[in-house]
Amino acid sequence: MSLPEKKREVFSLIYALDIGTRTVIGVLAEKIDEKIVVYDSEIMEHEERAMSDGAIQDVQKVSQIVKRVTRTLSERNQIELTKASVAVAGRFLKTSIGEAELNVEEERAISSDTIRLLEMNAIQASMEQLRSDGREMYCVGYSVLFYTLDGEWIKNLQGHRGKVVTVKVIAAFLPAYFVNAMMNVLELSGLTPQHMTLEPIAAINLVVPPDLRKLNIVLADVGAGTSDIAVSRDGTVIAYSVVPMAGDEITESLCERFLLDFQTAEMVKRRISTEDVDTVTVYDILDTEVNITREVFIETVAPVIEEITQKIADETIELNGKPPVAALIVGGGAKSFSFVDVLGKKLNLSSHRAALKSIENLPNVEDRSGKLRGSEYITPVGIAYSVDTHTSSVFVRVSINGKSVDLMGIDNKNTVMQALLQCGYRIEEIIGKPGPALTYELNGEVKIVKGTMGQEASIKIEGETGRVQSRLKHGDSVSFKPGKEGKSPELFLSSVVPPIPLVLNGNKISLMPRVTINGNELTGDVQIKDGDRIETDFLCRAYQIPEYVSDREKKYLSIILNGMIRTFVVREEEVLVGEQLVDSDYVLKPGDQVRVQVFEKTPVVRNLIKDIPVKVVTVLANGKETQLPVTVFNVRIDGTIANLDSPLYDKAEVQVDTIEKIPKLIDLFSLLEFDLSHARSYELRVNGKHASFMETIEDGDEIEILLNRGEGFGSIDRHAQSGSR
Repeated sequence: MSLPEKKREVFSLIYALDIGTRTVIGVLAEKIDEKIVVYDSEIMEHEERAMSDGAIQDVQKVSQIVKRVTRTLSERNQIELTKASVAVAGRFLKTSIGEAELNVEEERAISSDTIRLLEMNAIQASMEQLRSDGREMYCVGYSVLFYTLDGEWIKNLQGHRGKVVTVKVIAAFLPAYFVNAMMNVLELSGLTPQHMTLEPIAAINLVVPPDLRKLNIVLADVGAGTSDIAVSRDGTVIAYSVVPMAGDEITESLCERFLLDFQTAEMVKRRISTEDVDTVTVYDILDTEVNITREVFIETVAPVIEEITQKIADETIELNGKPPVAALIVGGGAKSFSFVDVLGKKLNLSSHRAALKSIENLPNVEDRSGKLRGSEYITPVGIAYSVDTHTSSVFVRVSINGKSVDLMGIDNKNTVMQALLQCGYRIEEIIGKPGPALTYELNGEVKIVKGTMGQEASIKIEGETGRVQSRLKHGDSVSFKPGKEGKSPELFLSSVVPPIPLVLNGNKISLMPRVTINGNELTGDVQIKDGDRIETDFLCRAYQIPEYVSDREKKYLSIILNGMIRTFVVREEEVLVGEQLVDSDYVLKPGDQVRVQVFEKTPVVRNLIKDIPVKVVTVLANGKETQLPVTVFNVRIDGTIANLDSPLYDKAEVQVDTIEKIPKLIDLFSLLEFDLSHARSYELRVNGKHASFMETIEDGDEIEILLNRGEGFGSIDRHAQSGSR
């Protein structure tokens, strides 16, 4: 039955192509409500083995058979076919787990943009893992396995608030060469890809609808080159896999035993497996007649069927963790003698729990062509059925800055974001993420300051402004200029530790409180760095005022004494608040009127010798102990002779040498105070003996100085006092 007249101009028609290892099947169909209506179909075999195990080996030869199928359907239905929906073999599907984490502490509520960034980071992580083997892969979609919020599982993050969110995704990839080969076949056939899915997805969508997926079912699509597996459980499809063996291995066992070419062996397999014949007579490659009976056929293919079904059963149990409750088998390769029964036994299923599904028995398929018979049509009809579902993918070829990109999204979301990721752009280049936050501690409390917002990428789709979420269709040309990451914030100390406003000597100033950063004391305003630890009491004290002033006026002299640098304070300050003198720990208040009184000092050489040891002679002068220095200082300043009272200046080089003199009695008089105005005469004694002014004295000597004021000699202590110096 050809396409009805009224459908020839309806764009909802689907042209589905199942480009298999042995055959190419074309189907014209339409999705009406929950059914797929098939109007026409065409099946043709490859003249040569241009495909192997589901992979295109000869693009030219495969495109030729696709052209013939397309031309036949087009002419028979008087319609031009320019777009096709296709499926790729599951054996080339690779999956990779990716995880990502984001800090969302600063968000009032988790937004869809944040969730998107989280998921994209996880996809990028899975891509990096997959690229480690050096292959170029195309990301064809992803599924979220779970989210967590602050360590707890959560179904949907949007609108929630917390500190840390994570996601784990499973991303699906195909080798780039395989997708490119399919694209090239369609292009050479004059077709553009409208839609692409995976063969196991197409089959399970058609045979196991969502309401049946609560059952633990395995679907095995046994074709010519591969046996694709899909497992459903708990309302979803939990796994896909593939066994790289199928009907061709059964055919090849006949080729080897009976020396048959592949086409002849395929014919023998089909006739004995599907027709009621006991013997098939053929000629081998040596033109010898060969009679192959059913018994000999079974004996030949049984070991291969055992091997294939065992591998399918093993893979199913590994994916599912146990045997399923039922097995649904589709595909032409499963029509071989006893294949279904053997697989059922391998899965420990009773005979009525394993069945070969045929297209004519599916309630969601309406065959108006009258041609559909058998399980080999399930995949091509499943491709058409998957066009409007979210489990398969729309395939498009777009260009990013002139570079072609082939996209296949399992979830029908072909966005600029997906294309850019596939081109190798980083998330930061695509969405211009915010600059890194600045984190610091203030008195032990963690503070976080957000970075500046990133600059979004410039996106033009066919010359019109687009966004990363914009959907792409086949042939779209995208102009992309990467965005820029935001900057870390610039934060100064004065913005977190406010200065105190004061009036100092009639001028308004702002005085910073005393602060330590990472244990180092600071007095001025500085830029805060990430990780800084700040400690402060937010108070200003009086002792900071002289330091503030001294930043402008020098108050120290640097002197070199005998080659060593010495520092002298030449100015001292007193702080007054109002008219009141305050001590150094006085806490200043905003608006205080502060004055500084300065006292200038001029240091002399004598100030330098305090630390130089001085030798003394201790004697008893008129009964009182007196110390007489015997050390003499020779002083030079910058090479010029000076004395102990010579003034010092900045950077002066002072040389002080010491010598010891012999102490004499006359030296003692500089230490005594007495009145000689009424003295008529005097007498000096050392250890009871008369002595002169030049008498040498020694440590421990007893010295008497007697004065005669007309009343006879008397001790000096009545009129004078001795001291030490």
